[in-house]
Amino acid sequence: MDKSSIKQFDRGTEDIDILCWNNYRLGSKQSFRLWMYIRFPNMFGILDAMIRNYFVEFAVSVSMLLFGACSQNANTSRNELFKILNAEKTGITFTNLLHESDSLNIFTYLYYYNGGGVAIGDINNDSLPDIYFSGNETDNKLYLNKGNMHFQDITEEAGVRCHGAWSTGVSMVDVNGDGLLDIYVCEVKRWSGAGSSNQLYINNGNLTFTESAHQFGLDFSGWATQAVFFDYDRDGDLDCFLLNHSVKDPEQFKPSNITREAFDAMSGDRLYENRNGYFQDVTRKSGIYSSPVGFGLGVDVGDVNRDGWPDLYVGNDFHENDYLYINNQDGTFREVIAQSTGHTSNFTMGVAIADINNDALPDILSLDMKPEDDLTYKLSGVWENFNIYNFKHSFGYHHQSSRNAL
Repeated sequence: MDKSSIKQFDRGTEDIDILCWNNYRLGSKQSFRLWMYIRFPNMFGILDAMIRNYFVEFAVSVSMLLFGACSQNANTSRNELFKILNAEKTGITFTNLLHESDSLNIFTYLYYYNGGGVAIGDINNDSLPDIYFSGNETDNKLYLNKGNMHFQDITEEAGVRCHGAWSTGVSMVDVNGDGLLDIYVCEVKRWSGAGSSNQLYINNGNLTFTESAHQFGLDFSGWATQAVFFDYDRDGDLDCFLLNHSVKDPEQFKPSNITREAFDAMSGDRLYENRNGYFQDVTRKSGIYSSPVGFGLGVDVGDVNRDGWPDLYVGNDFHENDYLYINNQDGTFREVIAQSTGHTSNFTMGVAIADINNDALPDILSLDMKPEDDLTYKLSGVWENFNIYNFKHSFGYHHQSSRNAL
């Protein structure tokens, strides 16, 4: 197929998306290639290039496998730090299975393949860490650690499976301060059924839990990603920052001071202050952005400026800046990413605040989605050209590069 064949189609129409998707599912690879050419003109020729290189890469891989297998096996037993334990040994059988359909796939939901979450904590105070898995089209699972690396599935009797929900991030934390770990599960509203919201499972102390999100003010309903609990006002109890993600068109650029200051009830981030056990939404007066361009995929807490007060780093996907929130010590935050960094990752997927080089100073690591091999990067790794890069910068967006940043 040549480029001239594309001109008769209207790029960006939903009809073309649906047509090509349906044909692809029926086995028409030509339609899928057509969709790639229409949607991603910069990637023209990627399939042909991949095919041409496939057999060369395959031959090299086989050669490396044949000549390296013996030495690799010999070294593995001596150098391995970890080993995989199978389900028969551990009792853990959770699998986050996805079943694409014409109505639910990566075209209808941008973060279809982002996965769920996992939390590890000792729910019964027996000094053995237990595991909670959250699933998308799969019910969540809670595994009780029985010792000797064996776990028992207690999901049903514990009452924590979140049946029918599209669960994302999960946190194990003592929300009510009774010395027992509770479980907070984030959900994506649209794919979790009508009336769905984030779930808070309060630990009853007998390996059962009671869902209590509404009673605690944490029953947010929208596009939730992950929650972190921390005492941002240093009053002795845990508050909550809820990271959410947008599903707006990431290619629609507007001046950042307009989009960033807007409020979005479904996808904007939230800050909740713990007031005598009830979490009050204080987002709008706290300095936290809660806009439709916050494609939040990662968050961490740390004392970045070493003043004794917890700060926040939020990683955003696409063109929106990452956010570095410095605690003002008065219940508010100020965002300083542009003043504090020369550049950040572009498609920030995960973040961590830690002392990387052992100098007693907190460092920040952000992870991007740069392709591993040079061929894929040069064929498909270009999100924007230099003109668009400058255009974004003139609209108030920070310098970003498609790579990990430290």
